[in-house]
Amino acid sequence: MTVAIAGIGELPHGKSVGQTAMERHEQLIKLALDDAGLKLSDVDAILTVAPRADSYLIHATAVAEYLKIRPAIAFTLEAGGPGPMAMVEMARGYIEGGSAKTVVIVAADMPLGGLTQNAYIHTLSEVGPVHPDLEVPFGPSVPSMFALVARHHMYRYGLTQAQMGAVALQGRRGAQLHPNAMMRKPLTMEEYEQSPWIAAPLKRLDCAPVCDGGGAAVITSLERAKDLPCKPVKVLGTGFSMGHMHLSASPDLTDFNGGPSLDRALAAAKLDRSAIDVGLIYDCFTIAMLINMEDLGLAPRGEAGRAFASGAFAPGTKLPINPHGGLLSHGHPARGAGFGNLVEGVVQVRGEAGERQVPNAKIALAHGMGAVFATHGCLLLGAA
Repeated sequence: MTVAIAGIGELPHGKSVGQTAMERHEQLIKLALDDAGLKLSDVDAILTVAPRADSYLIHATAVAEYLKIRPAIAFTLEAGGPGPMAMVEMARGYIEGGSAKTVVIVAADMPLGGLTQNAYIHTLSEVGPVHPDLEVPFGPSVPSMFALVARHHMYRYGLTQAQMGAVALQGRRGAQLHPNAMMRKPLTMEEYEQSPWIAAPLKRLDCAPVCDGGGAAVITSLERAKDLPCKPVKVLGTGFSMGHMHLSASPDLTDFNGGPSLDRALAAAKLDRSAIDVGLIYDCFTIAMLINMEDLGLAPRGEAGRAFASGAFAPGTKLPINPHGGLLSHGHPARGAGFGNLVEGVVQVRGEAGERQVPNAKIALAHGMGAVFATHGCLLLGAA
């Protein structure tokens, strides 16, 4: 049985005032159900990611209670950046196995409106990619670990500051065309170069801005989705991989284990990389974009920086990357990060992206990454 995404929901990214994390989840779920032409009473499975701005450990059950529904399945997933891709795969299993007919998946967070800056940073240092025994409390920050990777890439392959800047500028140009993007002000290379250092060689504009945001989607069988209002988008294949949890355990600092996730998704879809029309790649930092492109086999090892600087992945090219602006400019909603790639993939395959639409986009790749290049998930979406 083929499953499809029948509806999506996304709200403007930025800072929310006077709203709780639970209210944002409700809004996103109702937007996705409205898009699919369905009601809360149709939902028989709900999958969530626990946000940092909420204290529930069994989060999906709390969301269901808040919505006043009693689905047979209400599970909270922990998978980091690949969480949305993993939720799609779980939904496929429930639908194909007969446990559910209508699965809602949602990931959202409010690091600006629901947490203080200190609380957010403390959470990252305690349960994030920093080793609790060997690196807390005096070990590296998350930006400094990505900076270590960037510096090593510079040493090994000749990556330049301007090449990382090209990634930031391309993302900003895409975000200017998206009404939900957080960072829509035009950006110049001079402004990039003048932005302050966060952890050399990473400047502030090499780092994705945290925001309140996230997304939701409705998944059902393709046969049923064809009878619903919106153009269904087929789930062609998913794939996952991991290499380590803590960067200190990685055997290499520029070559990680992301490639098998795309290999497995392509194998499930019976496709190869040349079939991908648009790529939505996880870019919490500019160096993350470059490493992920190389790990996934979408750019030769050591060449992604030069490719971005030459415009090889800009709109109008063979493989446009992140036309929505990516995490770098669309915004990084903490535990909801990665969902923007899924939503943009659906919008592109539907042909509803307006000025940023990739012409004749039939197959989209949505990628998520957890921790510092630790885990990867790839989702291939196709036109029905």
